[in-house]
Formats: sequence, C-alpha cells, structure tokens
Amino acid sequence: MPVCTKSYFRLKLTLLYVLIFVIIFFISRIFLYFFVHSFFQDLVFSEVVYSFFQGIRFDLLSIFTFLGLFFLIINIPVNSKLLIKINCCILNTLCLIFSILLASDIIYFKLFKKHLTTELLLAKSHFDYFLDLALHDYFVVTLIIIGFIILLFYFTLKLIDKYYVPPNKNLSFNIIALSLLVFVMFFFIRGRLTYKNLSIIDAYAKKYTIGELSLNGIFTSYTSLRKKQMPNIINISEEETLEIVKSNLIENNEEITPNPQYPLMRQRIKFNVNGKNYNVIVILLESWQKDYIDSISGTQYGVTPNFDELVKNSLVYDNFYANGQRSIMGLMSVFFSIPHVKGLPYMGYGLENFGQTRLPAILSKNGYDNVYVQGDKRESDKACFLANYHGFKNSYGKQDIPLIYKYDVSISKGYDIEGLDFFFKKVNNLKTPFFAFYFTTTTHIPYAKTILKSLEKYQEDGKEKTGYLNRLYYADYALGNFMENAKKQPWFDNTVFIMVTDHQAYGVGGMFGEYEKTKVDKIFKIPMIIYCPKLFKPEKINKLGSQFDLVPTIIDILNIQTPYSSMGKSLFSDSVNRFAFLSYEGEQVYLINNDGVVSKDWTNSLNNESGSGTNLMFAIEKTVHSLVVKDKWFDRNSLN
Repeated sequence: MPVCTKSYFRLKLTLLYVLIFVIIFFISRIFLYFFVHSFFQDLVFSEVVYSFFQGIRFDLLSIFTFLGLFFLIINIPVNSKLLIKINCCILNTLCLIFSILLASDIIYFKLFKKHLTTELLLAKSHFDYFLDLALHDYFVVTLIIIGFIILLFYFTLKLIDKYYVPPNKNLSFNIIALSLLVFVMFFFIRGRLTYKNLSIIDAYAKKYTIGELSLNGIFTSYTSLRKKQMPNIINISEEETLEIVKSNLIENNEEITPNPQYPLMRQRIKFNVNGKNYNVIVILLESWQKDYIDSISGTQYGVTPNFDELVKNSLVYDNFYANGQRSIMGLMSVFFSIPHVKGLPYMGYGLENFGQTRLPAILSKNGYDNVYVQGDKRESDKACFLANYHGFKNSYGKQDIPLIYKYDVSISKGYDIEGLDFFFKKVNNLKTPFFAFYFTTTTHIPYAKTILKSLEKYQEDGKEKTGYLNRLYYADYALGNFMENAKKQPWFDNTVFIMVTDHQAYGVGGMFGEYEKTKVDKIFKIPMIIYCPKLFKPEKINKLGSQFDLVPTIIDILNIQTPYSSMGKSLFSDSVNRFAFLSYEGEQVYLINNDGVVSKDWTNSLNNESGSGTNLMFAIEKTVHSLVVKDKWFDRNSLN
C-alpha cells in the first residue's frame, strides 16, 4: 500500500515526517545503549524497554518544538506544490542537522558520560576539530548519515510529485484539521497537560541510568540553552577569582586537588573523625524555626520536647545558615553543595546535567546502601527524581506512604508521623553501612489549623503563629517516635543523625523572627545538630557553618577518600578561615566570614560592598558560574 495516497495527502505527509524523526531518535537511542553499554549495564530488560518508551516523550517534544511550524505550513490550504517541496527540503535539511547532533551526542556521552547541553555554543569556535572527527574518526557514520539524507530528499520529492493534490476547500475540514494539529503541537511541546513543562529531571523519575537513556542531546541542549541567563557582571578575571576561592576553601593540610582540570574538586587525605563505616541519617526539617525551639532559643513554647532532648546530647551549631530561602535551594545546597548564582539554572531545571557531586553515589561506591523518603508528593520540587539522579537506589513520596491516623484537616503536603514511620521501616531494611535521607513536610505553609486534635498544644485561634506552633508540636512528636524506634535497633549506636532545616519559616519566622536580631540572621539562620553519643560529646558550637558544609562533613566523618566538590568545608576541620555564601534568587547575595557580613543587591544601587569578604563574595559567584558552564565543577568519571 502506498505510503501516501491522495486522500488527506497533507496530514499523511506530516505524519510521515513525524514518524521519520521518531525513528531517527529511536535508532540513536539504540546506538547510545550499545555504544556506551558499560554505563547502562545495571539496567534489566524491562528498564531498557521503559527507557525507550519514556524517551519518546522527550523526542516528540524536540520534534514539535523545532519542526512544528513546518508541519503547519504543510497543512495550510494553499494550492502550491512548490511551497510543499520547499518546506520538505527544509525538513530534510533539519533531519540532517538532527542526525549529526544525535550522533555527536552519542560520541560526547561516550567520552563524558553526559548528554550535550550548552556545549553547542562552542561548536563554531571548534568547527575545524569537529569536521576532522567527522571526516576521519567517524567517517563511516558521516557517510551513512549523508547517504540517508540523499535518499530522503529523493524519496520525499518523488512522493510529492506522485501524490500531490490541491488542498481541500472545505472550511470546516481545514479549521478542524489545523486546530487538531495545533493542539497536538501544544501537547507535545509541553510534554504533558500539567502547568509545568517537561524538563530534564523528569527523566530520572525511576532511576539515574534510566533517565540518561531516556534523554537525547537535542532536548538537553535546548532546555539548557533556553534557561541560560546572563551572569552578574563581575570585573575580576576568572584566574584571579579561582585563586581567591581556592585559597579560602581548600584545606591544604587535609585535602588535595587530584585533577587540575577540575580545580575545586577535592580529595580528603586527613580525617578529623573516626567514623568509618558508620551509618548516616539526614533529616531535613521543613521550616523549623529557631525562635520556637526552646533548647536553642531559650524560650518556653514547649512545642519541641523531643528535639530538645536530642539537643542535650548533640553537637549544636549555633551559627549555622541556610544558603537560600526556598526548599529547592535547601535541597540544592544539601544535595549538590553548590550555590545558586545568577546565570545558572536551578537544580531540577538543568543544573543536574552538568557534573555534580552526587553524595549517595559516592557513598554507594564505598559500600553504602541508601534510601530517600519525603513526606511531600514525589513530584514536589522534583525531589524524588533528583534523588534518583543523585544516586539513591530507591525514593518515595506521599503517594507511597499509607495513612495511620484519620486527620482533622487534609493537607496536600503530607504527614510526618506516617512519613517518619514509613522511613523507619525502609531504613530498617537497609544493609549496613547505609545513608538515609528524610525530608519532613507538615510544617510547610499554610499553618492554618491543627491537623490532629490530640496533638494540639495551643488552642486554635485562627492565627498563623498558633497554627505553626501546633504543626511544629506534631512534627516534633513524629520525630520523637522515629528516634524511639531507632534506639531499639542494633544499628542505632553506629549511626550519625544530622538534623537541619531547609530554610526559615515564612510568616512566623524570617524577617518576623524574635530570637535573631540582625537582618541576615533573621533571613538565613537555622537550627542544625549532629547526634551520635558514641562519637561525639554534647557541645554548643559557635563555628560558622552552612548547608554547603554537610557534604564535606559527612565525607570527613565516614573517612571517604573518593573526590568531591563543594562550596563548604567539614565542620570538624580546624580551619578558622570559614565563610558562608548566601543567595536570594541570585539577585541578592551575602557573604559572612569572621570579619562580618558583606552584601550585594544586583537589582538596584543599594549595596554594601565594603569589607574583607567582598572579593570572596564576587569570586564565588564568578568561579561557580565559570566552572559549571564549562562542566569543570566535578568529574563524573571519578564515580566510575
């Protein structure tokens, strides 16, 4: 049966081109799988099949984003064979470009274990090099692509000559056909019908390697370039800023830089804690405000009795900061140990496609089992997808957690009693040593009403603060249950518990806080404790620290020698040259060091740029942006 008959010729020609491009993407994914098979060898057959089917979503988004206009031109009811031929010649040329890009992506992935992103910006300046590769190292591939495109030109032009007919003049038919095509284009360009477009991190919903096999270099390049912003203009050379950061960050007596191509990637050679093979549990506390934790603030709210008991036997960091003001920035700081600076995407929106320190993957390489659980929905801030990318073997969200209680108020975010109970069961099934992460949720805004009357500390009066205090009392009760269950387990004594807030609470904390007095402290200062009585004697520590310090601290505690990158230092390091870089959406930045606080508001002329930390603040911004866009922040091959 002919490919195209004269009935509905334009629609069939459009469908034919969609099919041709889908097949090209499909073939490229097959080549990727076999060409870099060692990278995907952990995938079982069903996961490979899933990757190929999931990949079609990213392929169709790429196809309709770049070719949708030409599909519309084919279906415009104008009687012109020449217009159709010209349009098809353009599509055939784009087919050549797509084929070259996909082939380049496979080769690039073979070398760097990542898909193309902003590297396309370098293509012009390296054209001679790429041409040499095409004509020598990959001559056969080049020949096959060119031969295919020649056949495509011949086939499509003959097809038009044979089957072209004047357009249907029926107005209703044309309106319906074009409307349907526009709807299909809109759907595939967005990737789904929800309010957020399909993004790179969505590929990692199940597993890191599944995500990499699902993606294609055209989609990752388009997404990265589309979200690319101009960085803040800082008139210091990259060489100078790098030296400033290195001199303030790297502990020469404790760390080395094993690869000069990645100048801030470090490897620890001296350890300050003997916690080798200990387990680590990190609990990220949603909006836990210092003002209302009696053992830290000296108040008497009585809503955190279980946490207060832990404080008595913990290392308490009283000068500790969140590096941002939103959950996504808290996760970004704790997961990647990297600042958000203007000109770079957020984690989950393209940043992850550059080489990043993936702590669970580092620990897994050193024999650690792991699990990630959050009380909120799996798709919230794409955190579960990020956890899979990050190297967690399993991740769970609200959809996976069964309810225990019948709650007085239904909240979309989830419930910490059930969440921590579920987390405990998952942790108890892990092999030791392990690394486990839980992100609480019930203390997220809004705090309007008591969700469980039996745990109402204060009588509800409709005020936000009262609602928050009752939520905090509930969350503390859930934390107490978890710790009581944990204390009965054989792994408890050999486990380091790290509890830290993602950011300050909105409305009841932040700029309205009571405990902290300075503006920066009210915006960024958060509670942070390390609990492990077998390793650490209780102590209140005034050492300056931030969420960036968590990755180096865990590396130090566990005596891990695998390289990592971070904009923080181990909290157990003897360094007195400590700093915390804080960012509000990349527009307002702050740096705290031993000499005080400096800041820069890039949105207006109200600045405080004087002080010893000014150059370091600017140097961090410029160095982080430079290293990330060049993919020189962390060498992903160090995890192979």
